[in-house]
Amino acid sequence: MRIVLASLAFITMAGTVAAQEQPTVTPDALDRVYACRNISDEAQRLACYDAAVGNLRAAQDSGNLVAVDRQHAQQVDREAFGFSLPSLSRLFGSNDNTASNNPNNPQFERVDNIQMTVASVTHRRNMPSTFRMTNGQVWVQIDDEVARNVREGGTVTIERASLGSYLMRVDAGGPALRVRRQQ
Repeated sequence: MRIVLASLAFITMAGTVAAQEQPTVTPDALDRVYACRNISDEAQRLACYDAAVGNLRAAQDSGNLVAVDRQHAQQVDREAFGFSLPSLSRLFGSNDNTASNNPNNPQFERVDNIQMTVASVTHRRNMPSTFRMTNGQVWVQIDDEVARNVREGGTVTIERASLGSYLMRVDAGGPALRVRRQQ
């Protein structure tokens, strides 16, 4: 009983530390553009903007600065669903309630589930089933449940579950299957 309580306390503390907000860092090239706004003389401000935008373009052309809009980042998050990648939400700031009340800083919508069509299913005796999706993703079953309702052309929904795992629900019915992304 003590071990269970200690484990729960550890998981709770680890979750609290992971949930703490990461500061957003603005690249130097953008800071230089923003600094030009404070110059009162129009000619000096324009010269500052010209130089700062030139540095910004050079940083982008060299690959030191990458510009990604929110829509593209969410598309990448959908395509990477199931892989352990750094959270894209940190690129767009906080996920707390105060940020969602600010119309100038909309929240990054984390993908919690994805619906896909099954391209093929491989069942092997004494081996986990492998599910290839029409979008190219490959998922492998990691539990002992029989995957009898998963068929080619069928629709499944894969959703985040506890402790970094994923559940695959088959639209045709049956029990959810615990899966992990392979490809």
